[in-house]
Amino acid sequence: MSEDLLITARTVRGYLKELLGSDEADRMDRLLDSLLVRAARGDDVDGELATAFSADATLRSFASAVLTDPAHRPPRVREVRLSGDGEIVDVDRFQCPEGDLIWYRFDVGEQIPDCPTHGGPLRRAEAGPA
Repeated sequence: MSEDLLITARTVRGYLKELLGSDEADRMDRLLDSLLVRAARGDDVDGELATAFSADATLRSFASAVLTDPAHRPPRVREVRLSGDGEIVDVDRFQCPEGDLIWYRFDVGEQIPDCPTHGGPLRRAEAGPA
């Protein structure tokens, strides 16, 4: 089982509405959640995650960018960090206390979402992979 794919799934979940729209995002979130639950039980879900990521071109591109980044950051995080005059701009990283969702806040005014699985607030996390 690939930890890189699992981290990618956790990260993708935070951006599904932006990538797919509301209805499709809800369906995909339920699928990714069920695969993460199975992975936590020890099931090998790599093939199913790869299939899920390839279901939509936008999702495939986003997941591929997260997967190939050494720190598994979304594309926008890398763009923010590289913008300006070469200075590094920090973004806040949050995750579900249960570890099944990772989300980055780009602006202090952005509302931190609740975990779609557990309903509780995301917590600030250290930078880097979960």
